[in-house]
Amino acid sequence: MSNKQAKQYLIQSVDQIVRHLQQTIKQHRFNYRTFGTEIEDFVTDKLVEILEKGSFIKTKNDYKIARTKNDFPDFTLKSNPYLALEIKSGNRSKISKGQWTTCKNSNNDMGTLNRWFKKIKQFGSENIYYLFIEYNFNDKVQEIINVKIAPFYNFLGLNREGLLKYREKDGNLRPKDFSASSPIQSIKQFNHLFSKTVIFRSKRITKKHLKNIPEKEREKFLEELKN
Repeated sequence: MSNKQAKQYLIQSVDQIVRHLQQTIKQHRFNYRTFGTEIEDFVTDKLVEILEKGSFIKTKNDYKIARTKNDFPDFTLKSNPYLALEIKSGNRSKISKGQWTTCKNSNNDMGTLNRWFKKIKQFGSENIYYLFIEYNFNDKVQEIINVKIAPFYNFLGLNREGLLKYREKDGNLRPKDFSASSPIQSIKQFNHLFSKTVIFRSKRITKKHLKNIPEKEREKFLEELKN
């Protein structure tokens, strides 16, 4: 089956997914803290249904659902080549100082820099897509705002340095703002930014830790690096 046709078919099916999720939250009780993981089973069920109707899935051997929440990707379509679909979600509301407020960015974990090497090697940059659910859960309302399906890099944000937005302590990439246009429009642009971001973070962390090494030991360490 065609990988390219499957991508386009899924993108054209987002309205079906939105309606399905809107109905789902009426029939089931969800907690805003755990909605992102609880909704995944409902999403994958709908993906199977949609892809079966489009004849992209004919048997259970044509797809794979992650066994655990930590496995990547959440859903694999065994097209030619394989298509990896990762389910992400972001709440447009957050609690700040005990009060619900509107937020422009959910700051999701979009995968760590180190792990992206393996993901890209396994599937290829052009075959990893995100299904991103924008929802609004607070003390007054629970609603599905939108669903978007696109290449993963379309959802990533940039930081002040113009590099991929990430959390320094673990390298977790961060998303763009909900209403912002994607600052990354191509695989070539992502690959360029990815390489620069990895180098920038590595240098920044190294400089910080070097300060903690006594001067004599630091000089010896830097000398060893040269060799």
